[in-house]
Amino acid sequence: MSIAGVELLARLLTEHDHLPAALGEREQRLRPFVTRHQSEAMRMRHFFMPAHRFGHAARRTLIRAANTFVGSAPTKSLLN
Repeated sequence: MSIAGVELLARLLTEHDHLPAALGEREQRLRPFVTRHQSEAMRMRHFFMPAHRFGHAARRTLIRAANTFVGSAPTKSLLN
Protein backbone atom coordinates (compact mmCIF):
# COMPACT_ATOMS: atom_id res chain seq x y z
CA MET A 1 0.00 0.00 0.00
CA SER A 2 2.92 2.31 0.70
CA ILE A 3 4.40 1.80 -2.76
CA ALA A 4 1.04 2.51 -4.39
CA GLY A 5 0.68 5.65 -2.27
CA VAL A 6 4.11 6.92 -3.24
CA GLU A 7 3.48 6.18 -6.92
CA LEU A 8 0.18 8.04 -6.76
CA LEU A 9 1.80 10.99 -5.00
CA ALA A 10 4.56 11.16 -7.62
CA ARG A 11 1.97 11.18 -10.39
CA LEU A 12 -0.10 13.84 -8.62
CA LEU A 13 2.97 16.02 -8.06
CA THR A 14 3.51 16.10 -11.82
CA GLU A 15 -0.12 17.19 -12.29
CA HIS A 16 -0.16 19.76 -9.45
CA ASP A 17 2.48 22.38 -8.85
CA HIS A 18 1.24 22.76 -5.29
CA LEU A 19 2.32 20.13 -2.72
CA PRO A 20 -0.68 20.59 -0.37
CA ALA A 21 -3.06 20.10 -3.34
CA ALA A 22 -1.30 16.89 -4.38
CA LEU A 23 -1.29 15.58 -0.79
CA GLY A 24 -4.98 16.41 -0.39
CA GLU A 25 -5.95 14.59 -3.56
CA ARG A 26 -3.82 11.61 -2.58
CA GLU A 27 -5.58 11.45 0.79
CA GLN A 28 -8.99 11.73 -0.88
CA ARG A 29 -8.23 8.89 -3.32
CA LEU A 30 -6.59 6.51 -0.85
CA ARG A 31 -8.83 7.07 2.20
CA PRO A 32 -11.66 4.66 1.14
CA PHE A 33 -9.15 1.91 0.37
CA VAL A 34 -7.23 2.39 3.63
CA THR A 35 -10.41 2.61 5.72
CA ARG A 36 -11.76 -0.62 4.23
CA HIS A 37 -8.52 -2.51 4.96
CA GLN A 38 -8.21 -1.06 8.47
CA SER A 39 -11.74 -2.17 9.35
CA GLU A 40 -11.04 -5.65 7.93
CA ALA A 41 -7.88 -5.86 10.06
CA MET A 42 -9.87 -4.90 13.16
CA ARG A 43 -12.44 -7.56 12.36
CA MET A 44 -9.74 -10.24 11.97
CA ARG A 45 -7.55 -9.14 14.91
CA HIS A 46 -8.88 -11.89 17.19
CA PHE A 47 -7.71 -14.53 14.73
CA PHE A 48 -4.19 -13.14 14.48
CA MET A 49 -3.88 -12.20 18.17
CA PRO A 50 -6.12 -14.52 20.21
CA ALA A 51 -6.82 -13.40 23.77
CA HIS A 52 -7.03 -16.83 25.39
CA ARG A 53 -5.72 -20.40 25.13
CA PHE A 54 -8.73 -21.71 23.25
CA GLY A 55 -8.23 -19.05 20.57
CA HIS A 56 -4.56 -19.96 20.25
CA ALA A 57 -5.42 -23.66 19.90
CA ALA A 58 -8.17 -22.98 17.35
CA ARG A 59 -5.87 -20.78 15.27
CA ARG A 60 -3.06 -23.32 15.37
CA THR A 61 -5.48 -26.09 14.32
CA LEU A 62 -6.86 -24.04 11.41
CA ILE A 63 -3.38 -23.20 10.16
CA ARG A 64 -2.27 -26.83 10.36
CA ALA A 65 -5.42 -28.01 8.58
CA ALA A 66 -4.91 -25.49 5.79
CA ASN A 67 -1.38 -26.80 5.26
CA THR A 68 -2.49 -30.41 4.78
CA PHE A 69 -3.37 -32.14 1.54
CA VAL A 70 -7.07 -31.95 2.48
CA GLY A 71 -6.90 -28.21 3.13
CA SER A 72 -4.93 -27.31 0.01
CA ALA A 73 -6.44 -26.43 -3.34
CA PRO A 74 -6.41 -29.18 -5.94
CA THR A 75 -3.64 -28.89 -8.51
CA LYS A 76 -2.94 -30.69 -11.73
CA SER A 77 -0.18 -33.24 -11.68
CA LEU A 78 2.91 -32.35 -13.66
CA LEU A 79 2.87 -35.87 -15.13
CA ASN A 80 -0.62 -35.58 -16.69
